[in-house]
Amino acid sequence: MRGVPSVDATAMNALEDLLKKCREKNVRLILSHVNPHPMKVMKRSGFYKSVGAENFCDHIDKALDASTINR
Repeated sequence: MRGVPSVDATAMNALEDLLKKCREKNVRLILSHVNPHPMKVMKRSGFYKSVGAENFCDHIDKALDASTINR
């Protein structure tokens, strides 16, 4: 998400749909390097809490490491 400076309602709907599909397929959604504005929107909408703080990483290497935990 490093290249995403902001998100709007349409983007949040798409992310909610993605999360739903991931859960249906038992796939862990991990996001890396979420910029301040998208993070604020994600927290305000409840998306951050739905995904879980442990699934937000500040660097791609940490996200990759997290993807191998609890498989």
